[in-house]
Amino acid sequence: MTFIQEKFASVFSDFEVTTQPRPDGGLLLSLRNGEGKQIRRSVSYAQLHTPVQLEWVISAIRRDLAAQASELPAISMLQSQHRFDLPTYHTR
Repeated sequence: MTFIQEKFASVFSDFEVTTQPRPDGGLLLSLRNGEGKQIRRSVSYAQLHTPVQLEWVISAIRRDLAAQASELPAISMLQSQHRFDLPTYHTR
């Protein structure tokens, strides 16, 4: 296991982490949770070898995972909400 893969595995310990090298020196990062849901991200060579950019990538992936975890309500639930007219204002 490479240092980069170990880094991602420690940061995303709730996921199975796999990496595949890309021709440009970057890698394809795959995270799979216990339910089998998978998220993939392409990480460039520069992002892997610049600490600030690597932390940015990790933060972005964490944000994406948090957004995925909060599933949106079903359309039927949204359609059943009460609708009302917005107030109107008249000037004289």
